[in-house]
Amino acid sequence: MNEPVTVTYSIEEVLKGIEDKFKKIDDKLDTIQKDLTDLKVGQARLEEKVDGLGKRLDYQEFINRGVIIGLIVALLGGLAKMFGWIGNP
Repeated sequence: MNEPVTVTYSIEEVLKGIEDKFKKIDDKLDTIQKDLTDLKVGQARLEEKVDGLGKRLDYQEFINRGVIIGLIVALLGGLAKMFGWIGNP
């Protein structure tokens, strides 16, 4: 007949094993927390850059609009002078 196998561990060994596992878990959680913090900082920097680009784009659109209006006015003035709608000074 087969006799049951008996394995004996001291409570100290068992508790030491559990403690080691908890330390590993704590280390992993610390690493995850650090990575998450780094990710949040990176996201804040990215949002800042996007806001800056948005402001630059708005300014560029304003300038482009002014240039186009200036060209249209100059073109209309040239046409008016060419067709004699405006006299020579």
